[in-house]
Amino acid sequence: MREVRCPSCNLFIDPGGFAFDLVVRLGDCEIRDWERFGQLSSTNQERVLQALESGLAPREIYPLLLKLKEMGALICT
Repeated sequence: MREVRCPSCNLFIDPGGFAFDLVVRLGDCEIRDWERFGQLSSTNQERVLQALESGLAPREIYPLLLKLKEMGALICT
């Protein structure tokens, strides 16, 4: 297994035994179009709301957040 750099301290670490949960740090975001947001599945609605509350989004939902932003349903500063 190859070594990787720690995203926090930039030191090389051995990833064996570690579970990496890659996240994207969000700015100050809020839902502006609740009608469009309501068209998402309840699971995706919950995941988006959790990400907005915490300020961190798992990478797998980041494309969804970008699409919501493009549609004007999500505003971030």
